[in-house]
Amino acid sequence: MAPGNSLDPTRRQRRPVQILLAEDSLGDVVLVRKALEAIEVPFELTVVSHGEALLSHLVDALKLDGKNSLPFPDLVLIDLNMPRLDGFKALELISQQEACRQLPLVVISSSSNPEDVTLAYELGADGFIDKALGPAGFIEQLKFIEHYWSREGLIINPGPQSRH
Repeated sequence: MAPGNSLDPTRRQRRPVQILLAEDSLGDVVLVRKALEAIEVPFELTVVSHGEALLSHLVDALKLDGKNSLPFPDLVLIDLNMPRLDGFKALELISQQEACRQLPLVVISSSSNPEDVTLAYELGADGFIDKALGPAGFIEQLKFIEHYWSREGLIINPGPQSRH
């Protein structure tokens, strides 16, 4: 069995990284999924197609009454140009919530306008990924997930203020 194969019994099992993607373009959803599959971290991808659905998902995942059926994400990838509620407003609203303070928010956008990048960071983004770099560049930018969430094959615990 080849090293790196998920069926290799010598590799430690890793909890999949829960990724919430807010993206209205089917083509970009496919690009994100392919990029995630190219890195060495198990993941579960949930896709919402607009900003209001993103907020709704987070509210449902935060329910503390035990009736939530949605996992709280480890990472949120947010497109800036979405219907109903754009990525800038979604960033602002999510960043204002105490329960989401430790939630990494990464913008994915085809805009490399410096004003968009600056505003995204001012509104609470933890990272900015440029979709316009094409599939290879996009995959390279997403490799931060591999470095951030895994060490020696294990998920890094987010700390005492665990969101799960």
